[in-house]
Amino acid sequence: MQVFEITGNVTGISRQGVNFLQPKDSYQNLFNGYIYRQVVQSRQGFRRFSTSKLTDGLRVMGLFNNYRRDGTIQSLAVTLDHLYVYDVVTDAYVEVPTGGSLGAGHTFGIAANDDYVSGTTYPFPDGSDRFVFTSKGMTHVYQYDPNSGAYGTVTDYTNAADNPTYVQPPQGQITNSKYIIYFGERLNLFYPIIGGTPYPQGHLFSAIRTASGNGDNFAFSGSGLIILDTQEYINGASILGNVLALNLSRSNWTVEKTRDAFNPYYPRKVPGVVGTDADFSFVSWMDIVRSLGKTGIVSTDGRQSQRVDDKIPFFTRDDIDQKYFNLISGGFDRRNAQFLFSYLSDFENFGVDSQDRCLVNNYEEQSWSVYDYRFTCFCEITNGTDIVWDNVSAVDHPEFPEWAEWDTTEDIWDRLGLGETTTKTIAGDNYGNIWEINVDYDDYFIDITGITNAQQAVVTISTGIPFIVGDQVAISGVLGMTEINNYDPEEDVETTPFYNVVAVNAGLNQITIDVDSSLFGAYVSGGTISKTINFTAETIPFNPWRSEGLKCYCHFVELLINTDGGEVLFSVVADEDETPFIQNVRLQPTNTQAKREWISVSVDQESNFFTFIMNQNSPGQQIQITSMRIHCSPAAPTSY
Repeated sequence: MQVFEITGNVTGISRQGVNFLQPKDSYQNLFNGYIYRQVVQSRQGFRRFSTSKLTDGLRVMGLFNNYRRDGTIQSLAVTLDHLYVYDVVTDAYVEVPTGGSLGAGHTFGIAANDDYVSGTTYPFPDGSDRFVFTSKGMTHVYQYDPNSGAYGTVTDYTNAADNPTYVQPPQGQITNSKYIIYFGERLNLFYPIIGGTPYPQGHLFSAIRTASGNGDNFAFSGSGLIILDTQEYINGASILGNVLALNLSRSNWTVEKTRDAFNPYYPRKVPGVVGTDADFSFVSWMDIVRSLGKTGIVSTDGRQSQRVDDKIPFFTRDDIDQKYFNLISGGFDRRNAQFLFSYLSDFENFGVDSQDRCLVNNYEEQSWSVYDYRFTCFCEITNGTDIVWDNVSAVDHPEFPEWAEWDTTEDIWDRLGLGETTTKTIAGDNYGNIWEINVDYDDYFIDITGITNAQQAVVTISTGIPFIVGDQVAISGVLGMTEINNYDPEEDVETTPFYNVVAVNAGLNQITIDVDSSLFGAYVSGGTISKTINFTAETIPFNPWRSEGLKCYCHFVELLINTDGGEVLFSVVADEDETPFIQNVRLQPTNTQAKREWISVSVDQESNFFTFIMNQNSPGQQIQITSMRIHCSPAAPTSY
């Protein structure tokens, strides 16, 4: 008997076919999990960032940081119709009113879910705070003045009454643009519409910003319109160090600064093999930009472009609904060193033209995985609730009802008080909710306000509905109708099977679940509901003697599992059969004194190759699998 230990995982998902387990390419599927420091683990969950959803309840089309001259950073959110600013005192996003030439009650009127918003901090001529934003789906370029009124005011950037220093370019009035960036002391617009004419290869820029207002002048010396020498469209624009990186349909370009005040920019094409088809899939981090095309995932550092999806070469073609490819949006999570690409996998099953999956790439360890996130856009922020020990109170902070007792708080005690200084990744969704990702271990953790006694119980929750039909949910803490509680958060155990969501009524904040509550006690108060996290890790087919023409006889398998992560279900498939011959064996660590424990599963089977599958479905636990030992021997000649 020989022992093969799978450890040191660094590359995650590999879809290159049957390679019989190269040790570094251990997994062909990794769902709701990731590899971090060479340990396979289920992802952390997410929770609501602010106390309630955005008041219009519409799709979130952009999340931004507005850098103010006093050193503070505002968190902004834009929906299909409105701009919101985060109030750190009330822990809520507040709708910003429109004014000036727009009048009160003006709405942005974005009609298409893929017309995402682009925005940038761009001070007024006197240096006071301003944020400028627009979208291909808008009919204006807007400016946000945070110092006008209690929460600021949104006006029309291109209207002389609202912005006296604005001067339109010679080509005509600026209607909007796809991307807008503050770079080189100028306002830069890419893929603009000017005088009713779109310029898909166009880069429009103002004169250099001065106190006299030249930074809003597009007809002054030093301003201009560059048309890239290509037939491709600009499908992305971001700052990459001291250059602008442009993602085009089949190439990448950079825009570099010059010393010529009259011609301040020099565009240059970067050699590459594929381009970008998803307009807002680009993610800029450190010295690279990554983006998604229908033929692959491309990365550029401004000098060359190359594919980075060698482990999943056909993912963007096979796993993403091509009709809705432009719904993809990109982001990153510094905490786990991850690029995030939110996409729609299957419109027919999801039923809404919004994202239902997220492709995740760890840029430190080059691992890939897929999450069931349903987020529209991402942003890194440093805002948030700043809590100290003396303030751990459900009375002082009703947004944290679990703080009624210290032993029920889900927050990490030794990190209380670090909220304001900790970088967070937040995400918007299709229903006006803002979430903070990679915190705690439960998804859509929301208070319950009512439950009906019926053959299929109807649950009313406190704020915006994030659930869809098919979600599995856990309920705990309900008073009165205690029979419906199916999860014990203190013991981290499932007391009865999780429920399935069978209907959603978003207008009433209600969901229907598949449990007969007609004979249960009457609902009195309390309770929370959360979506479970379904983690799966599936190895590449294993047979170390395949090159010798021999089958493999597997005696048993050992897993090194963290002792505080609950149980793991373990299955084994022979020769890629559809049904495992060993299915859902429960592995539960018992040694609570150790951080990790080896647990073994007897296999005793001969096969051409084996596939090992690990699964966990939980709202409140995170499993970590540090290593796997496969005890096996060479067997009979292979049968195919």
